[in-house]
Amino acid sequence: MTGVAGSRRARLKVWHRRIRIVWVTGGLAFTAWLVWNMQAHGVPTAVRESTALVSVREGDGATVFMPEGAAADRAGLVFLPGGGVDPAAYLPFVRAVADAGWPGALVRLPWRMAFSEGAQIEVWRRVTVVRRSWGVSRPIVLGGHSRGAAMSATFAGRSANDLSGLLLIGTTHPRDEDLSSLTMPVLKIVGTRDCVADAKDSLANLSKLPPHTAWLTIEGANHAQFGYYGSQLGDCRAEISRESQQQQTLDAVVSWLSRVAAPVAASTVTAQDR
Repeated sequence: MTGVAGSRRARLKVWHRRIRIVWVTGGLAFTAWLVWNMQAHGVPTAVRESTALVSVREGDGATVFMPEGAAADRAGLVFLPGGGVDPAAYLPFVRAVADAGWPGALVRLPWRMAFSEGAQIEVWRRVTVVRRSWGVSRPIVLGGHSRGAAMSATFAGRSANDLSGLLLIGTTHPRDEDLSSLTMPVLKIVGTRDCVADAKDSLANLSKLPPHTAWLTIEGANHAQFGYYGSQLGDCRAEISRESQQQQTLDAVVSWLSRVAAPVAASTVTAQDR
């Protein structure tokens, strides 16, 4: 009996060891998948290079794009990336905004997340550095994707006097604050295949946005294709190409930016698919 029991214990140890190996291997593989997918993919190196039309400067926690001859009162976009995502994944979008004639800056989040209060203070400091470098006469639009959009909403509520516009892409925020009294222009962009920031959840928070908010729903757009990175955990498969999703987003943002320096009125800002 002792021999049988010992043999059984030995077999159990072998199975336990095999199970641990499977768990560890699976965990490492899943972690590697997450890390790979949150990296920037397909970003042309040219987006970082200055041309005769757009200068590129790496500054204090930000990449800044300045179109040649941009008027001092032309709005500038300061963009915050999604949480955990390689910030380079948003360089093509911000560069495209600059190529269209609007100053742009991509501000990096500390540790790609900025969850702590200290990290958020640092993000706002970086935004402020960009804002001051552009001069007091330039209207500043703060915006972002996902986590970056949520932070932008929070900053807009806290420091509305420092901003002239708010851009929210791929987020259900504002959830925790009421921004309905903001007088600045606001543009919110959602995708029908975004299963991370569901369009229905976004609509549930519509009352927390000002009544003049412009609203764009992109059919077939998912969460990850608002940037240039891999698959997002929990996201749905897009039904349009990344290029189409990026172009529709760019067209809406560039058109909307022209309204930032003008007085906000419900009659001049179109709310779509509300």
